[in-house]
Amino acid sequence: MPDTKSPWYPYTRVQSSYYDLSDSVDIPRKICDFLLDAPKGDYIPPDDNRYPRCRLWKYLYYDGEHPLKYPLPTISEKMSVLFNPESPEEPPTEKGYRLIPQIYVKQAQNTAQTRIMVYMGRTVPSSDEMKISLSVVFYLWTHYRYELNTKSDDYSRLFAIEQAIIESFHGVNMAGIGTFYFSRSKHPDCGSRAVFDGNTNIGRELTLALEIATVKTPDFEDFHNMPFFSSNGKIRMV
Repeated sequence: MPDTKSPWYPYTRVQSSYYDLSDSVDIPRKICDFLLDAPKGDYIPPDDNRYPRCRLWKYLYYDGEHPLKYPLPTISEKMSVLFNPESPEEPPTEKGYRLIPQIYVKQAQNTAQTRIMVYMGRTVPSSDEMKISLSVVFYLWTHYRYELNTKSDDYSRLFAIEQAIIESFHGVNMAGIGTFYFSRSKHPDCGSRAVFDGNTNIGRELTLALEIATVKTPDFEDFHNMPFFSSNGKIRMV
């Protein structure tokens, strides 16, 4: 007799080891956590340009020339440019929102700025039933006058950000989730290309693969070092 308390009643799930993506709703949050690179316990994000997330934040946060010569933005400064869905058209500073964890916002852009929009793309089942490949898409945008104004060997601001993202993720296993790849053997959408908004912004679209290989539903590890918005829109730390 089928178990009446089973989620699949009155049918029987004959293969319990298949991963059903039930925990995948946490992935966008964890990717955002990782990008923010917040302090946690004894960990302090290093202000060292050898670290890709350090370079990423300097190119994203500072609009002028020689962005890598500036200090790494603090977590408060990073949070000030993280998109707040409770106040979509009223960013807290003149820098506006620069890290937007969704595909699109109808944002009031009153000043030139650089932005990263990140969201989950296509999910592709593997020929191996124990593997699933998800895509993570990064849209990188900057005003045309900021793209080439770095006055450094890193001529293209967007290409430098793209490289920092690839270095930050490619080959990294996110505990309890899976491994990121920049490889079409892992996901057919992997790659990057130039994109344009038809106005004053130019951009790049970068797609990475997140391969989940499992013989049982994974236990996602807690990862709570991201400051986030409370119900009244104010920033609070976890």
